[in-house]
Amino acid sequence: MPIPCIATETAFDVRCPVCGRGFLLLTEPTLSLQKGAMRRAARKALAAQHDQPNGVTGRNVHSDEVFDLPGWDGETDGPGAALDFSASVRLGTSH
Repeated sequence: MPIPCIATETAFDVRCPVCGRGFLLLTEPTLSLQKGAMRRAARKALAAQHDQPNGVTGRNVHSDEVFDLPGWDGETDGPGAALDFSASVRLGTSH
């Protein structure tokens, strides 16, 4: 299950372990154990973006728009499941 997120300079849920850029996760797990697992999966996926052979380096490997990170195996039911769409609308971006 993808993890929708967006880069942010202020409040963030996770930081990329390679470049230190902060990201807000636009979904909400229902249990605190899931939140920790989701953050670990997000950090791993963010670090993997630096391994792509596209010639982009540093903080620029991450999109400034809302994008999905792979790697979440948790549930998507509950109030957080709809945050992906509403966050895109609220931020004025397309998903």
